[in-house]
Amino acid sequence: MLQNRFCRASTLTVLAIASVVLTAPRILLAQGQAAPAAEASSPEIHAVLEKIVHPKKAKVGDEVVARMTAATKLKDGTDLPKGTHIIGKVTEVKMKADKEGPSKLGLLFDKAQLKDGKEIPITMALVSVAPRWEQGGVDPVAAENTGSSAGRVGQMSQQQGRSEGSPGNDTLSKGLGIRGSSTATDNAMRPGLSYIPDMTIASYSMGEPGTVVQSTKTTVFLDSGSRLLLLTQ
Repeated sequence: MLQNRFCRASTLTVLAIASVVLTAPRILLAQGQAAPAAEASSPEIHAVLEKIVHPKKAKVGDEVVARMTAATKLKDGTDLPKGTHIIGKVTEVKMKADKEGPSKLGLLFDKAQLKDGKEIPITMALVSVAPRWEQGGVDPVAAENTGSSAGRVGQMSQQQGRSEGSPGNDTLSKGLGIRGSSTATDNAMRPGLSYIPDMTIASYSMGEPGTVVQSTKTTVFLDSGSRLLLLTQ
């Protein structure tokens, strides 16, 4: 008899504790103390080139490495910390602009390499390039994004990923579009734009040939430290 009473008392105690544990989060929410929100994912990867990529030395198939300048979380939940290497390759090289067409440089990035050496395949597209930013100098990204930048971005969205200055280019990934954060600042890089003088982005996609940067005036190359904006799937 005594044993049965003890068992019933123990059961009631366990149920009471469980009730408090389950009810506590609701009480906190009712008091305005919201539960911690999950970290939002982002399609953007910001990086800088580790080494110069110049047609004099680069050939199709050569590896290209960039280093992330800010951490990001991919849509599938993968965390990529600052300093992660973004690995790609050269897909096209044309040294000089001539009667056959402009100077060209094609790049395709397809994986990330963590600091421990682990490699993660990522479907992504290089959508904007900018020169190395020198402290104290004028940033062409900030200068370009004043005034009519909103109109340019709106036009890019309607073109479903077509780069500015290349209407009708069907090599682009339809549906890639503009998926950047709506909180972009005036010095944020915009998809489809090249901030390097005399160079434009002819096309970009998440598959071959990737992104093609071209120029009718000069030899296309990307110096070490060049800033890159990539969008992930």
